[in-house]
Amino acid sequence: PYESEANRHDHSWLPHPSLRVAATVVISITLLFMANNCLRFNNYGDGVLVSGKSDHASPGGVSSGLALDFAVVGFPKTGTTFLLNILKIHPQIVMPPKEFCQIHHVHGDNQTMAWLKHASSSSQSNSGLPLKYGIKCPTMIRATDAIDILVKMSDQTRLVVGVRHPVRWFQSFYNFRVWEHYSKNRVDETVPKPSELTDGTKHWRDVSTAYARFDVYLRQLAKVAINQNEMNDMLNSEQLWEKQISPNPFKVFIYTVGQLQDKNATRDAQFRLDLQEFLGLKTSIIGFNEEAKTNEVAKSNVRNSTIYPEHMDICEPRYKRIRSQLLKHGKETSRWINDKFTESSDVVVSSKDYFASVVSTWGDDPCQST
Repeated sequence: PYESEANRHDHSWLPHPSLRVAATVVISITLLFMANNCLRFNNYGDGVLVSGKSDHASPGGVSSGLALDFAVVGFPKTGTTFLLNILKIHPQIVMPPKEFCQIHHVHGDNQTMAWLKHASSSSQSNSGLPLKYGIKCPTMIRATDAIDILVKMSDQTRLVVGVRHPVRWFQSFYNFRVWEHYSKNRVDETVPKPSELTDGTKHWRDVSTAYARFDVYLRQLAKVAINQNEMNDMLNSEQLWEKQISPNPFKVFIYTVGQLQDKNATRDAQFRLDLQEFLGLKTSIIGFNEEAKTNEVAKSNVRNSTIYPEHMDICEPRYKRIRSQLLKHGKETSRWINDKFTESSDVVVSSKDYFASVVSTWGDDPCQST
């Protein structure tokens, strides 16, 4: 019941190009209208858009009572399932056992509140410490209608966001969809070639090189100032998904997959402590490398041991053009994340220098070091 809409439906078809042009115009006008209403120009008349979050008031939001304490909101294939399996066994945390993406629905607030009420009435804290309620839905950064719904429900929800080297991300996401194709016996579906998913006009169950532009979708959270060029870049980066600016009062914890696999014991301990404090937990989060977590996490990775004909090894020479595209955008994305996004007072980063050093390699080909 908690499977995401993205996993249940294939929205990879696209209308006739003439309709796409018309839709792009409508989206552009809508976004510019939202920019004028959700963002404000600064007083210097230089056209720099400044996020309006400081003036934000949560309509209908609540600051106490039953509310969603946190959400693991993206991106896909950045360890979000790993985090779900780690967090849901914490004695203070209550989460659905799988993705909960009903929050994207028209009445997503009602469905989320229904789960909260059920969870609160059926859960007890064995430690006597207050419980924290969270969900995982890794499409919430791309489609921020869910963020708007959260704003209606609370002004204190915390967002957890994962990122990853774009080259490794694309390979992982594509191969996951291949595995899913076979495991769900989608006999009527044709698996597209990776090269078909590179021009920003087609995706396969969300797989597209355009989706690796993490900065484009993070801009929608309005955590940092964006200028007109960045707004235009956001609008024109691809023709697949609508975009909108969604000002919100939420704090964001951003991490890179490498921090979930860090063999440096000091940094690993600091990461878990920082995440614990970010989520408001009184007791520690289990060690990521401890045996106790493998029974939960390893089961979700069994699919990786099965190789299907369509599985890609992105380091093969035939994928060099795809890598080049991902690396070009990766360099731009890493610069924006390091120079702008992580400088926001609303954004929390564990071991910031290490995070920045990892993200700064996104313009480097990982296939050259293997």
